[in-house]
Formats: sequence, structure tokens, C-alpha cells
Amino acid sequence: MPDAQPPNADEQANTNTQSSLSDWKALSPWSILSFVFGSLKSILSNSYALIPVFYAGWSNDVSIIWVIEGLIALLILLTSFAFIQWRKFRYRINTEQLDVKRGLFFTKKDEIPLTRIQNIRFEQPFYFKPLKLAVLVIETAGSSKDEAKLSALDAEHAQILKQHLLQLNHVSDTVENIGSADDNMAVESTPLSQPIVKRSLKELILFGFYQNNFIWFAIIAGPVAGQIEWEKVAQSPLINTLIEWVNQATHDNFMLQLIMVVGLFILGYVLFSMISILASVLKYHPYALDKHQQTLLRSGGVIAHQQDALAIKRIQVVHFQQPLLARFVNRWTLFLKQVKGNEVEEKTKQHMLIPSVKTAEIEPIFSKLPLLSTSAIKLPTDYIGINITWLYKRIWLPFIPFSILLGLFFILDIDIKLVEVAFIAAISVSVLLYIRYKRWGYVLEEDAVWQHSGLLGRDWKRIPFEKIQHVKIIQTARQKTQQLAYLELGLASGTITLPYIPIQVANTLVARSLNTVCTQYQQWI
Repeated sequence: MPDAQPPNADEQANTNTQSSLSDWKALSPWSILSFVFGSLKSILSNSYALIPVFYAGWSNDVSIIWVIEGLIALLILLTSFAFIQWRKFRYRINTEQLDVKRGLFFTKKDEIPLTRIQNIRFEQPFYFKPLKLAVLVIETAGSSKDEAKLSALDAEHAQILKQHLLQLNHVSDTVENIGSADDNMAVESTPLSQPIVKRSLKELILFGFYQNNFIWFAIIAGPVAGQIEWEKVAQSPLINTLIEWVNQATHDNFMLQLIMVVGLFILGYVLFSMISILASVLKYHPYALDKHQQTLLRSGGVIAHQQDALAIKRIQVVHFQQPLLARFVNRWTLFLKQVKGNEVEEKTKQHMLIPSVKTAEIEPIFSKLPLLSTSAIKLPTDYIGINITWLYKRIWLPFIPFSILLGLFFILDIDIKLVEVAFIAAISVSVLLYIRYKRWGYVLEEDAVWQHSGLLGRDWKRIPFEKIQHVKIIQTARQKTQQLAYLELGLASGTITLPYIPIQVANTLVARSLNTVCTQYQQWI
């Protein structure tokens, strides 16, 4: 009888790692710091809602001593809660699931199957970098928040733990799909690690400039503006001096004054763009996206280093976004939309993204991700527009307020300026509705459907038939006579609507999606 072969070094290491992880473990006391900073971050992220309160306190001359005492009390309270959380937090890993026990006043145990893990994010905040510690965030499909957050781990141990979870997850997926010979051959022939794309500092600066969202300024400034007494501000000596200087500089010329106002607006946008550019560089530089087996790994971050992991099979929709400024520099932002819940980039807002992508780079990037499509993924050059009935149903709505004010002008002799403002607003909204209508469209492909939309910018969404969970055709009585319909495509990442398309096209999309799903036995998620 032949002697049993002793296990090799790798097998012995894996066995030791698994046995060491199967016991309940506590986090480092440094995790208290992470709990406190996490709570402060949540408070500050919603601080715009407290701006009116701060402004009211400042207006009423609230003592600075009270403010300091309040901040100290808040910090003591958060530290106490963080200490209790640290004392009650435990975790362990076996071959099938990750177990986490936590709680503040009551103990809660989470059992997370490894096959449900969607993302594994490695973070190293600035306060952990000198200590060589890191945070590991495990997210699952369909979760609305982080399922597990392991704070203050040794950075090397966190990387090993991350790779261990990815390896176990990959092994579980392989066992589930063991019957698919083509898939197994594809996995075997694919290199273990493959670079997908990198972004330079220049490209990240460009991304920060064109992706700038000026509307956040309005959201933050709105509550403050409502608290300001504008009549007193207009009568202040500073404002009067400024108005006199503008009148002298422009010689009371309306066009010059208009140019000056537009120039100030552009200056404000540039200043906010600088903030956006700084945020882009700090968050993503040096940006790198790699493929490890069947998982995407995104790394980057100057102050807080991040490494995100996303299983390719979790990607539901590829969203190509091109804001107005990006159109002038021929750049796109690519979002890899995944199962709805806690997203990699921002909670319920954005998904793992690839910034500042040229049109010519799209096809080479996706050629390295064959699991997303059997055919080449490239942007369509044209699309089929929706029916003009969509526009007819809405184009007259902005003129309702104008008609009412016009009637009141003839009956009650109200100020004509209100009527003029209402007319200009109605024309402006009608023009925007027309642009919106012209942007709506779709493209049918063999294995997917594309949705085109946008207003000043452009958006393309590629929806694979194999990812569609349910379809819904909606018809009003008028749409039935016109042979039109709304089509809702339900995916794990959300619902996508194609409005006012021919009923024949809607039926074709339904048939293709159902035929694709019924002939494939892989997990759609």
C-alpha cells in the first residue's frame, strides 16, 4: 500500500490560515478610533441640514463656550459608544460563511454566505497609515448598508484576509457552475491577474473638471439664503459701494453688466471645479483597474488608500455618462452598475467607475472582460428615437401658469412683469422638453438593448438580456390605439424604462429576454 503524500507548503499554509480564521476574533483597540471617525463622518455628511441651526445660533450670539462644551460632550458620547462597540465586536470565517457578532446594547449576529459577497473593499484612512493598519469592508448583494466592517486590522493581514475571501468565493462559484465546460475552459485560459486600465494624473484632473456638480452648492447655500435678510444686505454700505463701482465701470451699459454677471458665474464654477479636481485626485490617484481571476480590483487614493473588489458576474448594467463639458473633450465616465444596495463608490448613488475614458478606448477595455458579453462592446453611432406623442403630451404643460397669469392680467390688472417671466419660463421648459425628447432612444443588439437619454449631456446604458429579472409592458387606452407602450426592464440594479416605443419592439424585447434567461442556468445575480 503506497504511503500517503504529505501536504505541500501551500496546502499547509491554507490549512493553517483557515484554522486560525475559524476562531472568534476581536478587533484591535485602535478600531475605537475608526468607530469615532465613522460617526463623525456620518454627522458631517448631513451637516448641510444643520446650517440654518448654526446660522441662527450665530445670529443670536450664542456663547462660544457653549459650543465647545457641546462638542466635547458629543466626542465623549461617541467615544463611549465606540468603546462598547469594540468590546462586543467579534468575527470568524469558515469555508462557507463569514460570521460577525456586534451590537451596542443588544448583540446581533450576522451570518454572511461567501457566495453572497459582492464587494470587498480595502481602505487605509490617513489616521491608520502611520500605524500600518487598514479597514476591510465586506458588502453583499442587495444590502442597503455595509454587511461587515473589520476595522484596525494589520494591513498585511487585511490583504491576506481579502485574498482568502476572494479565493473562497471564487471556489464556491466554480463548484456551482461545474457543469459548464465552456465557463471552466474560459477560467482556466484566463490569466490570474490582468491590467485593464490606468488613469494618469492629467486624466483625473480632467475628470474632476467635467464631472463637477455645481448643484451641490445650491443645496448647501439654499438653507442659508433663506435665513438672510436681503433687504438689509442690499442697503449695506458695502453693497452700495459695489453697485456704484459696477455702474461706473460699465457706464450703466446693460450688456456690459450682463457680461460681468456671467463672468462671475463662470468664476464661481471654476472655483468649485478646483474643489472637484482636488477631490478627484485625492480619491482616485493613482487609478488602476485590474482583473484577478473573475474579479475586478480598483485601487487608488492619496490620503486614504482604497482597494475595491467587485465580482464581474455581479455587474448588471454598463452606464456610459458624458456630461456637457465632457462632450467638448471627448471623454466618458463608465459606471459598472451592480446589484442595488450598498455601492462601491457612493452609497446608492454611484458604482465602480472608470473615469475620463476616450471613445476609442471603450472597445479595448471591454475586450478584456469577456464575461460581460460574447460580442464586442462599443458605443452605437445612432439610435431609434421614441414616438413624438411623448412630447405632445407634455409640451403644453409649462404654458398653464402663463395662461392663468395672462387671464389675471386682463381681469385684475396684475403686474405685466409676472406674465413676461411666466412666458419666458414656459418657453425655456418647452425647449428643454424638446431636447429631452430628442435624446430618448434605443438600439437593439443580439444579446443586449441600449438605452440613450440625457439633456445637455448624454447617457448610454447597455442592458444584457441575461440580466433582466422581469419585464412589464404598460399601455394607456390612447397608447393601445397608437400601438405604443411603456416598457420597464427590471434588473437587480434597478428599473430601466423605454417610453413610447412601438408595441412590436416591446414584444420583441420581452421575447428575447425570456428566451435568453430560460436557456441559461447561471446565477443572474
